[in-house]
Amino acid sequence: MAKSYARTPSARERSPSKESASTSVPRSPVGDTTRSTVRRDSRSPCPRAASPSSADESSSPKPRPPEAEKPRGERGGHQDRGVHRRRRTNAEIWRCKKGRRTDIKPGDWSKFGYADRDEVLHRPIVYDKQTVPIPRVKRSDITPEWFQEHYASKSRPVIVEGVTNHWPAMTRWNVDAMEERFRHTSFKVAKDDKGKKLRTKFKYYADYLRTQRDDSPLYLFETSMEDDAPIRELIHDFEVPDLFPHDLLSLVNRDARPPFRWFCIGPKRSGTTVHTDPLGTAAWNAVTHGVKHWVLFEPQESRRVVKGKDFIHEGEDDEAIMYYDFILPRIKRAHPEVRVYEGLQKPGDLIFVPGDWWHAVLNIEDCVAVTQNYVGPDNFDMVWKKTRKEREKLAYLWLRNMRKFAPRLHDRALALNRRDNFRMRHERAKGEKLSSGSSSSSASSSDSSSDEAGDLDPVGLRGVALAPHLMGHMAWRRQGSPRPNPMPEPTRSLGEAVADLGPPLPGEGTNRPRKRHRDREDGHSRAHQ
Repeated sequence: MAKSYARTPSARERSPSKESASTSVPRSPVGDTTRSTVRRDSRSPCPRAASPSSADESSSPKPRPPEAEKPRGERGGHQDRGVHRRRRTNAEIWRCKKGRRTDIKPGDWSKFGYADRDEVLHRPIVYDKQTVPIPRVKRSDITPEWFQEHYASKSRPVIVEGVTNHWPAMTRWNVDAMEERFRHTSFKVAKDDKGKKLRTKFKYYADYLRTQRDDSPLYLFETSMEDDAPIRELIHDFEVPDLFPHDLLSLVNRDARPPFRWFCIGPKRSGTTVHTDPLGTAAWNAVTHGVKHWVLFEPQESRRVVKGKDFIHEGEDDEAIMYYDFILPRIKRAHPEVRVYEGLQKPGDLIFVPGDWWHAVLNIEDCVAVTQNYVGPDNFDMVWKKTRKEREKLAYLWLRNMRKFAPRLHDRALALNRRDNFRMRHERAKGEKLSSGSSSSSASSSDSSSDEAGDLDPVGLRGVALAPHLMGHMAWRRQGSPRPNPMPEPTRSLGEAVADLGPPLPGEGTNRPRKRHRDREDGHSRAHQ
């Protein structure tokens, strides 16, 4: 009988190899999350940069090592396809990120790890002598006249609760419902260095919003609510609150008017850095879903102070979440004399931001909102002076239509010009052509050019004098769309409101003294990039 021998395993065979050990650990289908979780658990969950003081809560986070800062699929330049539901989402979002910020790689958008630091979003607001709450009122407790008297006419910010509770948008604007309605519609999510809009289909953006872990995610900020036929459906989901019965820039034809209304979807951690709205216009912002954290500064505060550029250290960034995390606390400590207004805006709330007020916002949840800039009798003086200086062509078109459709407003603008010894371009040129085409030697001469009332809705013009709706002009008649419900008529006409302002005062009128150089940003283009 043959003798059998059993081979004794070697020491190397008795100990498992690195390859066999690694295969015994199940790997997450969305990148190598097991390793990153183990590494994060072995250190502090909130990595921060060294600070001269141990009590300094505003020290910024250090960028994480490449192996731990993002899923495995992103390390090679693209995310794993398993991260998103749709096959093309990765390529679409990658394209928008590359255009939005050319200074960093798209894979570095999550390098500071704010997705794992929710305490930054939910850090409580501590009110004291320096930090004061934004006033709050309930819509059911006030009237439009009371609002104008106590807030709009005094340029005071306020949060009004319960404004949007009856809007269809409260149910139609959640992300799932929006994806059903606008799946194949392209929305603007960023701008590149040349100012070109970067757009992507909503189905890709919704896919990105549900899975993103960026420090400062892409912010959907759509301005084409009147021009784009599919997007125009959104206008039927809300109405301009009766707290804002006048928008005097409705006198300008739609093509010449700067952007003034935006539909916004902001993932949590997105937001805007400190800025003022263009031309001194006031603004209202209404939230239907999510929560926003607002910070406001009075107009006289220095641009250099409120933006906090001097408080950004090497290796740090200045996105909205960084501003709230460590830049704003540094500003407060360095400038205790600066008053800071802070407050939370919840679903159904509307915030009123007066003209020339500095403001920033951080979305602490996925948010959906609509915002609009406007000109009322209370801020007309300030807006007119800025417009005639910075946008001469717009001022000319505006003045010409004032004479035809709002004579008292026209007289007011001319009185401001005489007080300041300001001569407008058509007055200086004495018959020369404007860049838009042929014009008369004065705004009071006969007008027959195509860009006056031809692109203005007659009902809208009546609204400027009586009960203005701010829902767009001739786009409704051109596209054959039904007009949204008109707003209720205010108790006072525009002429009466302008007459109540009295004669223009010497000096700066409604303007407060400024300590800074004026921003020339058109709309929110820079702030929201």
